[in-house]
Amino acid sequence: MCGGSCGKKICPVSFGLAIGLVCFFGAVIWMLWVMYYGPSAMMLAANMPIPTWHDGLIHALWAFAKGLVFGFFVALFYDFISCCCKSKMCCKKSDACCDKPHEPVQ
Repeated sequence: MCGGSCGKKICPVSFGLAIGLVCFFGAVIWMLWVMYYGPSAMMLAANMPIPTWHDGLIHALWAFAKGLVFGFFVALFYDFISCCCKSKMCCKKSDACCDKPHEPVQ
């Protein structure tokens, strides 16, 4: 899935794991912040309870899963678009961008 004939690609699994881990740790840091400093005014207005360790871990795991899926598809679409771009006219600006040489514009 990584590499190929279109040049450099982003590995969807690696990118998905990276985004998922960032989301996981962001959710854990948010949970610790709310547990230590208390809920914000917006949380109080929405009647959101203060998370416990169990609730926070479940939210962090959901954030990881959502980040994994989101990152996977972002990398997959990026690879598809960049591969299509190399064979189209949008890559005429520099020789380093395209694998094949092109004729000068007249």
